Amino acid sequence: MKKDIVIVNPRSNIAIATLWTKKEIVAERLGNLIDKVNIVGTLYSMYGINFVIHTLDQNPVIDTLIVFGADLSKSGEALVELFVNKKIVPGLKLLWNISEIKEILDKVKVVDLRAAFKKGDWKKLFDAVKSHYNPASNAHRRRLGLEIIEPIGVSSWRHQLSGHFLFEYSLFRTWIKLLRTILMYGYVKDTEYGEKQKQMLNVMAVIGVFSKKVQLEKEFFEYFSQDDFKFHAESLLNPSESSKVSYTYGQRLFEHPEGKNQFEYFVDKLIEKNYTRRAIMVTWSHKNDRLSDSPPCLLLIQGDLSGEYYNHTAYFRSHDIYSAWPINAYGQIVLASKIAEHISKRTGKEIKIGYVTIISSSAHIYEHDWKNAEKVLEKHFKEVSKAFVTDPRGNFIIKVENDEIVVEHRDWEGTIVQVYRDRDPVRLLGSMALDSLLSMPSHAAYLAREIFRAYFALKEGKDYIQDKV
Repeated sequence: MKKDIVIVNPRSNIAIATLWTKKEIVAERLGNLIDKVNIVGTLYSMYGINFVIHTLDQNPVIDTLIVFGADLSKSGEALVELFVNKKIVPGLKLLWNISEIKEILDKVKVVDLRAAFKKGDWKKLFDAVKSHYNPASNAHRRRLGLEIIEPIGVSSWRHQLSGHFLFEYSLFRTWIKLLRTILMYGYVKDTEYGEKQKQMLNVMAVIGVFSKKVQLEKEFFEYFSQDDFKFHAESLLNPSESSKVSYTYGQRLFEHPEGKNQFEYFVDKLIEKNYTRRAIMVTWSHKNDRLSDSPPCLLLIQGDLSGEYYNHTAYFRSHDIYSAWPINAYGQIVLASKIAEHISKRTGKEIKIGYVTIISSSAHIYEHDWKNAEKVLEKHFKEVSKAFVTDPRGNFIIKVENDEIVVEHRDWEGTIVQVYRDRDPVRLLGSMALDSLLSMPSHAAYLAREIFRAYFALKEGKDYIQDKV
């Protein structure tokens, strides 16, 4: 993993962790005070605390670490708990034992200004830098010679795969299935952060909402906090909130440098012509993002209005499936709900959410999360795989009639779409496969099993009853 830091004054005893806030923003706001700071850097994840400790070990002149920024992933909370209370919070995976880093924890003072940042109180930061600046204070701290040796051992698919479709009604089950897919079929390659990843290209996850209120399953909260979901969802709808963090989605949707209020245009377009294919919002700014170190991951949102349902598609150029997908997917459902609400109010018609589709061009899991993802699967995959998910393409009634196997393909309302007949099960399945009748492999396996059960019943002169085992 590459350290996202900038070194200003190597003689200073002060470092600043900006968490999810851009380090450049904090450095700029400090003005001339920046000369009193040794290092300014981000801290996006708890795992990044290892790199903070490693940086402190390499720079023994630092005895004060100021935490000032948006704490979206609780990395700041974990950092403060570790240094102040010597406590390892759930989810923090240290590369060393506490005893090995005790000298750093004891001799580096952490100044927690997260609350001040939340209030927009920059003066607290300025005062902290002034009061703690003392470059001659800490020549006594020795270097421990810490090394970052990250575990390696997850195999790579032999070549890069592209294209995967997943349909679900549950966010949690979708996440579990995506983790399994990436760990199994991901191609190991480098990233721009100096760390390995397992990647699969163009992964499409479709969530069938259909007017139901999507509940965050309680299992999520073992790995994420409710505030993580809430803050991200709110930031999508609030440009002033999202301007504090690296990926300014709310700002780009409502105050885009070129597109201005895209949300308003988006809703207007759908109301003006409910058959439009031009309801689009784009987060990318050619002016700001082409040379940026942290361009937006969410690039495009497209809306479709079909009957009483609003269907929502979001395209991500880069998607951290382990750490970010659940929060991003929930945020898109909340955004879709807000769009449907606006259309309903302005047209007087009740518009419900239909499908929310998340397309991840680069769906990946970072190396430091491979083992974490495996543990999640060990705990949940078996149960998740048992859940029955109805196919949006309908269902099948299978029977034996007039010395033939008969398969009726019916839609959700029970209307017959197509009827297939044949005595030969292989030929029957072949003709059905050509029509791409099924969305899910598990349903294809079920259909094959039942058709062969019908075939053997016909062959042996026995009665056949679907689903009877």
